[in-house]
Amino acid sequence: MFISGPSIVSRLAFLICGIIVFLATTSVYCEDDDDTNSWNITVMERLRMQLFTNYDKNAYPLISSGIRTNISMGLSIIYTDIDEFDGKVMLHGWLHLRWQDEDRTWTPESFHNITTIHISPNEIWKPDITLFNSAGNEDDFVGDTQILLTFDGKFIWVPPVLYTAYCNLNLKLWPYDVQVCRLKIGSWTLTSIDSSFLNFKETMDYKDIVESSEWEIIDARLEYLMNDYYNYIEYTFQLERRSSMYTAVIFTPASCIVLLTLSSFWLPVQMGEKILLNGVMIVTVAGFLMYFAQLLPILAKNTPLIVLFYSASLLLLSFSTIIAVTVLYLSTASHKQRVPKFIQNILHGSLGKVLLLTQFTVEAEPPSLLNNGIKEMGEHVYDSVDAADIVVAADGTTTTQSCSVTHNRSIQFEWILLSTAIDRIWFLIFCIIFILLATMYAV
Repeated sequence: MFISGPSIVSRLAFLICGIIVFLATTSVYCEDDDDTNSWNITVMERLRMQLFTNYDKNAYPLISSGIRTNISMGLSIIYTDIDEFDGKVMLHGWLHLRWQDEDRTWTPESFHNITTIHISPNEIWKPDITLFNSAGNEDDFVGDTQILLTFDGKFIWVPPVLYTAYCNLNLKLWPYDVQVCRLKIGSWTLTSIDSSFLNFKETMDYKDIVESSEWEIIDARLEYLMNDYYNYIEYTFQLERRSSMYTAVIFTPASCIVLLTLSSFWLPVQMGEKILLNGVMIVTVAGFLMYFAQLLPILAKNTPLIVLFYSASLLLLSFSTIIAVTVLYLSTASHKQRVPKFIQNILHGSLGKVLLLTQFTVEAEPPSLLNNGIKEMGEHVYDSVDAADIVVAADGTTTTQSCSVTHNRSIQFEWILLSTAIDRIWFLIFCIIFILLATMYAV
């Protein structure tokens, strides 16, 4: 069955009108929904269009009367450390940068009371702040944090920074040294830093610093410096080393080395163990010097005093070994001649009392030997030349040796006494030397 032409046209027209009405209704609902849920975003976009349409991020911001804006700069320190080998100081912190642009203002009432907006640092002009005395660009870092813009045209940017700067280290008093390091932060361009901001506490702050395991800031100050083409702020830090561990690791062994070196002079002169003790001390001190070479940089000047003390101690121990060999030879060699008479008089005089040599001669006057004037020296040495030497046999009988044997033993005792005097004289000399070293290299 065929449908007439006018009927088909009317039906098609009705269908088209229904589709148009449906689409229009759907569009109205969608627009209402978007306006309801996206009202703030639309206002924000309208505000950003007002602020940054035809904006040139390479143009320097201006304040009233076309004057170039000033930059207020502050620094909050989080952590500091020093690399002694490379002569560098590392600083972790936050930069506080503020500037104003008179063309970036708006009325909050016209934009739903929006007073601040956040902007990506890549979208706007920001000050070219750098570290002048940087130890290497690859070590420096400035974070790309969001920039805050207020309705009165003020920009606030607080990026995290990691600065590595050269520092002239003075390790003379190591490990009780205090280092003075400087950071020169500014701009090579025409960025002008506001010197009046230096009077505020925000300019430098380290109250929230994370304590380093080795270094502590004991003082900090800043200074505003200006040259013909640039200006900058110089931050000066005094860093004190925490050296409690070094006391136990370095200075306690040094005291023990000194005491053992001096005690070796009081060992019996016939003992070869004196040389062995000095040898052990020499190896120990050499080990400490190798440890210092690994721990400290090679310096052209300002060598640490503690290193000089250990080096001087090594020389003294070497000389002490030579003295030990000398007195060992004098006390054990077979001598055929007596010690010169004037030396004997000195050893038996006031010097012998000062050196405590009188304890080596003990007079013994048994009834059978009173007329012989025999003097017992120690446990087995006799000082009498004319007396006979008495030997007690295992069966209780006594025999008398020849006067020549007693004479040789008397000569031997004189050389032992001389060796002991040499040892104790050098003990006093070494005491004076170590006191002078401790005074000169006191840290």
